[in-house]
Amino acid sequence: MTRAFFLPCALAALLPLSAAAQEEDLQWIYNRYVAENPLDTYLGLVYGIPETDAMRASMTCAIGANWIYAAVDLGADVEGLADEASATVVLNAGGRDFVEQGSVFRHEEGIWGVSLALELSDPFWADLSRGGVLTYRVNERAPETLPLDGIGAPLHAFLGDCVSIGDLPADDAGAPAGK
Repeated sequence: MTRAFFLPCALAALLPLSAAAQEEDLQWIYNRYVAENPLDTYLGLVYGIPETDAMRASMTCAIGANWIYAAVDLGADVEGLADEASATVVLNAGGRDFVEQGSVFRHEEGIWGVSLALELSDPFWADLSRGGVLTYRVNERAPETLPLDGIGAPLHAFLGDCVSIGDLPADDAGAPAGK
Protein backbone atom coordinates (compact mmCIF):
# COMPACT_ATOMS: atom_id res chain seq x y z
CA MET A 1 0.00 0.00 0.00
CA THR A 2 1.18 3.50 -0.65
CA ARG A 3 0.75 6.97 0.69
CA ALA A 4 -1.76 7.47 -2.13
CA PHE A 5 -4.19 5.36 -0.07
CA PHE A 6 -3.40 6.66 3.40
CA LEU A 7 -3.10 10.38 2.70
CA PRO A 8 -6.70 10.77 1.46
CA CYS A 9 -7.88 8.78 4.48
CA ALA A 10 -5.96 11.06 6.82
CA LEU A 11 -7.25 14.17 5.14
CA ALA A 12 -10.72 12.77 4.56
CA ALA A 13 -12.29 14.94 7.19
CA LEU A 14 -11.36 17.88 9.31
CA LEU A 15 -14.90 18.17 10.50
CA PRO A 16 -16.49 20.72 12.76
CA LEU A 17 -17.57 18.52 15.66
CA SER A 18 -20.23 20.16 17.78
CA ALA A 19 -21.73 17.38 19.88
CA ALA A 20 -20.21 17.05 23.35
CA ALA A 21 -20.22 13.26 23.02
CA GLN A 22 -18.07 13.50 19.90
CA GLU A 23 -15.69 15.96 21.59
CA GLU A 24 -15.15 13.52 24.45
CA ASP A 25 -14.10 10.81 21.99
CA LEU A 26 -11.41 12.93 20.33
CA GLN A 27 -7.82 11.93 21.03
CA TRP A 28 -4.30 12.29 19.65
CA ILE A 29 -3.43 9.24 17.53
CA TYR A 30 -0.23 8.42 15.68
CA ASN A 31 -0.40 6.02 12.72
CA ARG A 32 2.41 4.95 10.47
CA TYR A 33 3.05 2.79 7.46
CA VAL A 34 6.70 2.51 6.47
CA ALA A 35 7.30 1.49 2.86
CA GLU A 36 10.55 0.52 1.17
CA ASN A 37 10.47 3.88 -0.62
CA PRO A 38 10.27 6.79 1.88
CA LEU A 39 8.08 8.70 -0.60
CA ASP A 40 5.42 5.99 -0.11
CA THR A 41 5.68 6.06 3.70
CA TYR A 42 2.81 7.50 5.73
CA LEU A 43 3.50 9.01 9.15
CA GLY A 44 0.49 10.82 10.55
CA LEU A 45 -0.58 12.37 13.84
CA VAL A 46 -4.26 13.28 14.06
CA TYR A 47 -6.60 14.72 16.64
CA GLY A 48 -9.81 12.85 16.00
CA ILE A 49 -12.08 9.97 16.86
CA PRO A 50 -10.33 6.62 16.34
CA GLU A 51 -11.42 4.56 13.33
CA THR A 52 -13.60 7.34 11.90
CA ASP A 53 -13.15 10.22 9.48
CA ALA A 54 -13.90 12.72 12.25
CA MET A 55 -10.82 14.82 13.02
CA ARG A 56 -9.92 18.41 13.80
CA ALA A 57 -6.19 18.34 13.08
CA SER A 58 -3.85 16.27 10.93
CA MET A 59 -0.05 16.34 10.80
CA THR A 60 1.76 14.26 8.21
CA CYS A 61 5.44 13.85 7.52
CA ALA A 62 6.28 15.25 4.09
CA ILE A 63 9.38 15.13 1.95
CA GLY A 64 10.03 18.30 -0.05
CA ALA A 65 12.69 19.09 -2.60
CA ASN A 66 15.26 20.08 0.03
CA TRP A 67 13.68 19.33 3.38
CA ILE A 68 11.55 17.04 5.49
CA TYR A 69 8.72 18.85 7.24
CA ALA A 70 5.34 18.42 8.88
CA ALA A 71 2.32 19.22 6.71
CA VAL A 72 -0.21 20.49 9.26
CA ASP A 73 -3.92 20.76 8.47
CA LEU A 74 -6.10 22.50 11.05
CA GLY A 75 -9.88 22.65 10.92
CA ALA A 76 -10.88 26.32 10.91
CA ASP A 77 -13.53 28.80 9.84
CA VAL A 78 -12.44 29.87 6.37
CA GLU A 79 -15.86 31.07 5.22
CA GLY A 80 -15.46 33.72 2.55
CA LEU A 81 -11.82 32.88 1.80
CA ALA A 82 -10.91 31.46 -1.62
CA ASP A 83 -9.57 27.92 -1.96
CA GLU A 84 -5.77 27.92 -1.76
CA ALA A 85 -5.77 31.58 -0.64
CA SER A 86 -2.84 32.61 1.50
CA ALA A 87 -3.68 32.84 5.19
CA THR A 88 -1.82 34.10 8.24
CA VAL A 89 -2.11 31.66 11.11
CA VAL A 90 -1.17 32.58 14.67
CA LEU A 91 -0.50 29.47 16.76
CA ASN A 92 -0.13 29.57 20.54
CA ALA A 93 0.93 26.64 22.67
CA GLY A 94 2.52 27.30 26.03
CA GLY A 95 1.92 31.05 25.96
CA ARG A 96 4.12 31.92 22.97
CA ASP A 97 2.74 33.03 19.60
CA PHE A 98 4.08 31.54 16.38
CA VAL A 99 3.04 33.31 13.17
CA GLU A 100 3.00 31.10 10.08
CA GLN A 101 1.81 31.47 6.50
CA GLY A 102 -0.55 28.81 5.25
CA SER A 103 -3.21 28.24 2.65
CA VAL A 104 -6.94 27.59 2.72
CA PHE A 105 -8.21 24.14 1.79
CA ARG A 106 -11.63 22.62 1.20
CA HIS A 107 -11.43 18.89 0.56
CA GLU A 108 -15.19 18.36 0.40
CA GLU A 109 -18.33 20.23 1.39
CA GLY A 110 -17.99 21.07 5.09
CA ILE A 111 -14.40 19.83 5.28
CA TRP A 112 -12.23 22.92 5.43
CA GLY A 113 -9.41 24.68 7.16
CA VAL A 114 -5.86 25.85 6.75
CA SER A 115 -2.66 24.01 5.75
CA LEU A 116 0.82 24.86 7.03
CA ALA A 117 4.31 23.51 6.42
CA LEU A 118 6.35 23.49 9.65
CA GLU A 119 10.02 22.66 10.03
CA LEU A 120 10.68 19.74 12.35
CA SER A 121 13.20 21.84 14.29
CA ASP A 122 10.69 24.65 14.92
CA PRO A 123 10.48 25.56 18.65
CA PHE A 124 6.70 25.28 18.30
CA TRP A 125 6.97 21.47 18.66
CA ALA A 126 8.58 21.73 22.11
CA ASP A 127 5.80 24.05 23.29
CA LEU A 128 3.19 21.70 21.82
CA SER A 129 4.67 18.69 23.61
CA ARG A 130 4.19 20.33 27.02
CA GLY A 131 0.43 19.86 26.73
CA GLY A 132 -2.23 22.34 27.75
CA VAL A 133 -4.12 23.90 24.87
CA LEU A 134 -3.25 24.86 21.30
CA THR A 135 -5.01 28.05 20.23
CA TYR A 136 -4.88 29.22 16.64
CA ARG A 137 -6.40 32.04 14.61
CA VAL A 138 -6.69 32.35 10.85
CA ASN A 139 -6.49 35.90 9.45
CA GLU A 140 -7.48 37.48 12.80
CA ARG A 141 -10.72 35.49 12.99
CA ALA A 142 -12.09 34.01 16.21
CA PRO A 143 -9.61 31.63 17.84
CA GLU A 144 -9.97 27.85 17.64
CA THR A 145 -8.64 25.59 20.40
CA LEU A 146 -7.43 22.02 20.59
CA PRO A 147 -6.71 20.31 23.90
CA LEU A 148 -3.22 18.83 24.01
CA ASP A 149 -3.89 16.23 26.70
CA GLY A 150 -2.27 12.99 25.61
CA ILE A 151 -0.20 14.49 22.78
CA GLY A 152 3.23 13.87 24.37
CA ALA A 153 4.02 10.25 23.40
CA PRO A 154 2.33 10.31 19.96
CA LEU A 155 4.01 13.63 19.07
CA HIS A 156 7.41 12.37 20.19
CA ALA A 157 7.01 9.21 18.08
CA PHE A 158 5.79 11.20 15.06
CA LEU A 159 8.66 13.71 15.16
CA GLY A 160 11.27 11.02 15.83
CA ASP A 161 10.09 8.91 12.91
CA CYS A 162 9.70 11.90 10.59
CA VAL A 163 13.24 13.14 11.23
CA SER A 164 14.58 9.72 10.24
CA ILE A 165 11.98 8.81 7.59
CA GLY A 166 14.66 7.73 5.09
CA ASP A 167 16.21 5.30 7.59
CA LEU A 168 13.08 3.59 8.94
CA PRO A 169 12.86 -0.14 8.24
CA ALA A 170 9.88 -1.08 6.08
CA ASP A 171 6.88 -2.64 7.78
CA ASP A 172 6.30 -6.34 7.20
CA ALA A 173 2.52 -6.06 7.14
CA GLY A 174 0.54 -4.06 4.59
CA ALA A 175 -1.54 -2.02 7.06
CA PRO A 176 -0.62 1.05 9.08
CA ALA A 177 0.41 0.56 12.66
CA GLY A 178 -1.06 2.79 15.34
CA LYS A 179 0.91 4.04 18.30
